[in-house]
Amino acid sequence: MTSETETLFPRSLVVDIRLDDDPRYKGSIHDDVVARARGYKAALVPGAFVYGHMGRVAVEAWGLACLERGGMGASFRRPVYNGDRLTISASVLSGDAEMRRSAVVVANGDGEEVASGWIGLPDLSPSLPDLSAFAVLPRPDPPPAVAIGRLTPGTPLTTADRVLTEDEFRRSLSAFDEQHALHARDGIVHPGCLMRLAMGDTHNSFRFPSAIVLTAVEAQHFGVVHPGERLATVGTVADIWARNGKHYFQSEEFLRADGRLVARFLRTQIYGYENS
Repeated sequence: MTSETETLFPRSLVVDIRLDDDPRYKGSIHDDVVARARGYKAALVPGAFVYGHMGRVAVEAWGLACLERGGMGASFRRPVYNGDRLTISASVLSGDAEMRRSAVVVANGDGEEVASGWIGLPDLSPSLPDLSAFAVLPRPDPPPAVAIGRLTPGTPLTTADRVLTEDEFRRSLSAFDEQHALHARDGIVHPGCLMRLAMGDTHNSFRFPSAIVLTAVEAQHFGVVHPGERLATVGTVADIWARNGKHYFQSEEFLRADGRLVARFLRTQIYGYENS
């Protein structure tokens, strides 16, 4: 990586985060009316949206290279509300040729840290993991119910295994307010959309006892995706644990586009609560 690239950091991005009018939000904590009735100032923004906006810093710095081989990590620390103004700050680069990283902090208008993590770019494309042990498994209807504490590591994930349409891609750009030319002009699917698609396959592999709360994610990209490609997720429940009355699971998700591996996600989420 050249010294010219390194001069792109530190950098920052200010985002006014707005939820779209996805009908799935109605009646949930992502609905302004419901959230305010429960004592929140506005609808809670899903972690996937905060992740997507963090990824914009990487795309603006590294462009196409980021989408082809970049990495990223994020932990979500405080609620983000519909209408919040977020400042995303990325530090000077550290690391080596394997992954040159910038530490990222996301703060709200009150200066509170709501998320943190990193964005990174290796000098060369990373080696592809061996996926020969994973099969593309169709999503059952209905998916199996999971009781609190009963999710099992090693359980395979299922997938919708479907084509991403141009209309779905454009709606995703609007939802994330994504305007970069690589996406809006060149039609490359943005990182937030990819993570959300893999996440959807994982969450729809089971019927959970409560709404899923994303707490952390790490990602590695291996190639770009365009609308019109068939997307399928393979992977497993990697780990489970309980802490302070909350039940967590970690999923390892490999996203394929027309059979090519394009991204790996390692996500941590809360799936149930004691005495719920």
